[in-house]
Amino acid sequence: MAFVLVPCTSSDNTNSMTDNIIDRDKLQEDMINHIINCMDIDGLCQLAYDYLNQNYDKYSVDELITEVEEYYPHILEESNTN
Repeated sequence: MAFVLVPCTSSDNTNSMTDNIIDRDKLQEDMINHIINCMDIDGLCQLAYDYLNQNYDKYSVDELITEVEEYYPHILEESNTN
C-alpha cells in the first residue's frame, strides 16, 4: 500500500517567501509539522510502517535477527513454534 500525502489547506498566508531569506531547516521543520498535524491516525500509522520498512530493508538477515533478539525475542519464539 503506497502512502500519498494530500496537502492540508491553511488560511495563514501572511508570509511572502520571496521577500524573506529562507531558513531551510525551519522551513522543512514547519512543513513536516504541518503534514503531520493534517494527518489522521491511519495516515500516521502508514507513514511509520513505510519508514520502518524502508529502514529494515537495509539490514542484513543477521542484523535483523540481532535486532529482534535484543528488543522483540518473543517474535523469534513464535516463529520457531509455527
